[in-house]
Amino acid sequence: MERSIFGFFTAFLSVICVICAIQTFRKKRFGLAALFLLNAFTNLVNSIHAFYMTLF
Repeated sequence: MERSIFGFFTAFLSVICVICAIQTFRKKRFGLAALFLLNAFTNLVNSIHAFYMTLF
């Protein structure tokens, strides 16, 4: 149960990071947008790991 809650939480954080990256792209802050996209990818990998107990 804790793993699915953690997976849902990290997937939610991934969506928030993508939204923040879109806003920073509009303001032409490309370095910050790249960091947000990297964080979103990391959160997505963590949520997959939490749901399926395997990375790849």
